[in-house]
Amino acid sequence: MKANWVLFFLLLKSIFCFSQIEIEGWVSNTNKEPLFGASVYVDGTTIGTTTDDKGYFKLLLSSSMNSILVVSYFGYTTSYQNIKNESNLLYITLNEEVKALKEVVVQRNQFTRAEMLKLFKEQFLGTNTAGSNCVIENEDELYFDYDKKNFVFKAYADKPLVIKNNYLNYKIQFQLIDFECQFYKLSIKSLDIINALYAGTSFFTEINNDSKYTKRRKKSYEGSSLHFFRNLIAKQWNKKEFLLFEGSFMTSPDTHFEISNQSNALYKIKVAQQKKSAKNNFVAEFSILFNNKEQSKISFFTDTFYVDRFGQFTDYDKIYFSGDITTRKIGDLLPTNYGL
Repeated sequence: MKANWVLFFLLLKSIFCFSQIEIEGWVSNTNKEPLFGASVYVDGTTIGTTTDDKGYFKLLLSSSMNSILVVSYFGYTTSYQNIKNESNLLYITLNEEVKALKEVVVQRNQFTRAEMLKLFKEQFLGTNTAGSNCVIENEDELYFDYDKKNFVFKAYADKPLVIKNNYLNYKIQFQLIDFECQFYKLSIKSLDIINALYAGTSFFTEINNDSKYTKRRKKSYEGSSLHFFRNLIAKQWNKKEFLLFEGSFMTSPDTHFEISNQSNALYKIKVAQQKKSAKNNFVAEFSILFNNKEQSKISFFTDTFYVDRFGQFTDYDKIYFSGDITTRKIGDLLPTNYGL
């Protein structure tokens, strides 16, 4: 059975930033003791730092970012801060993590850890060249559960996964929030997946920007969802990039998308209701063709969403991709500030 994918990353109640913002603050524990070396980063970017011996940090954010500030420290619960649209001073208190061992009751089944780990890597990292060249340096942090009654496979990690992408030459800290695969029968094979999703926060560190990796990153970007949404707000459609189809017929995006610039940072997208959508429970569904060869499908279960100039979009859980675009997983993942 061909898999249909839901691919999204965690977006909390984010606030769009409209101008250059300076964020500074202090991180401490509940005893008001400063936490030295706490990780502070903007989700999905290369923008981050660590706190000094006084728990102090400072970041300068680009304008027009739709993201959240993630603050983490070993042994403490992670904090997620909305980024406001003005420079702000933060006092962040982290609570000590209660080690009640987040053990999942793993039912006995015929699947070994090796089989479950293999599935996770296929659906999380990807099976293409980029995904195959990724290494999870702390894969022992992963643990799994398989609901045999509902054919649902889940993965968990209490600590951020450390992923070395040898293809794009990034090191990624990925805090896994959710990972789930739904099968149509009792199986551990990717071919039997109906749908899958993963969610989390990520921070990128560039290892090397040699021209070899620059070309690879460009290749990973082209045809990605980030590329698609940047083109959507720019109203850039052509045969060498994206074309939109309704059914089997090429259609004008202007007929289906009303795009209004709310500011220099934020675009509001209204999706026109399709006649055939009522029985299928979606607002609209299109085929998209990239570079005359990569075929994908996008389904909208919302009639309004927002995109910032980085290509980050809201309503991740109401916009579904399937087809070639979903073969790009963590192995092809780029920082959202890539190229800008």
